[in-house]
Amino acid sequence: MKVGYETGSPDAKLYKDWLTQRYHAPSDDTNQPVDLQSAAAFEEIVRGVTIAIANRPERPQWKSDSFFRRYAQAD
Repeated sequence: MKVGYETGSPDAKLYKDWLTQRYHAPSDDTNQPVDLQSAAAFEEIVRGVTIAIANRPERPQWKSDSFFRRYAQAD
């Protein structure tokens, strides 16, 4: 998922550096700085989308070419 930065921006570089040098590496620990306000705002967006999808009268549909389609149960 790509959120919070524009392609080619300094923030994109920061994210790429974090992803390649720290994510799931020995330096990936709970002492890393976290912008809690931004994390909370992001979670509210995800929560809103989730609730909107859950409250629709029809069920979400898998795209035929989705990687995750293999996990869908047959109706």
